[in-house]
Amino acid sequence: MASPHQNIQSEPVMARMRKIWLWTGIVMIILGVAALLMPVLSSLIIGILIGWLLFISGVIAVAAAFSFRGTGLFGWQLIGGLVPLVAGGLLLVFPAQGLIALTVLVGCVFLLTGAAQSSFAFWVRPASGWGWMLASGIISIALGGFVLVALPEASAVLLGILFGIDFVSTGISMVLIAMSTRSDSQYH
Repeated sequence: MASPHQNIQSEPVMARMRKIWLWTGIVMIILGVAALLMPVLSSLIIGILIGWLLFISGVIAVAAAFSFRGTGLFGWQLIGGLVPLVAGGLLLVFPAQGLIALTVLVGCVFLLTGAAQSSFAFWVRPASGWGWMLASGIISIALGGFVLVALPEASAVLLGILFGIDFVSTGISMVLIAMSTRSDSQYH
C-alpha cells in the first residue's frame, strides 16, 4: 500500500498543486494587501458578509423547520434556524456593533486554523516547503492570541488587519511552496 506522501509526490498531481497553490497564493496576497490598506472598510465588509451568510442560512433553516411540523423536532429546528437568522439580521442592521463579537469569533477561528495548518505541515513534513506552512500556522495562532488580548478597543480595524495579515502570510506560504516544489522537481 502506498503511503500518503508517495501519492502526493506523483508528478501530475504536483504540477496541478503547484499551479493551484501559486495562483491562489497570488490572489490571497492581493486581497490581503487590500485589506491592510483599508482595515475599517475591510472589517465592515467582513461583518456584512457574515451577516448575510447567517441571515440566508437562517431563512433556509426556518423554512426547512416547517417540514417537521407536528413532530417533536419542529421547535428545535425552528430555534436552530431563528438563531442565525436573528444574529445575521442584527449584524446587517448594526454592523459596527457586531464587530466586537465577530472579532472574538475570528480570534478563535485563527487559533483553530493555525493549529490545523501546523498539523498539516507536520503531516507533509518530508515534502519540500513544509516549513512555510508551519510558519503560516504559527502566525495564525499568534494572530488569534493577539485578537483576544486587544479587545474591545481595536475591533473596528482589527478584523481587516488580521484578515490582511493572514491572507498575505498564507498567500506567501502557498507561493513559496509552489516555487520550492517546482525547483525540487527540476533536480529529479
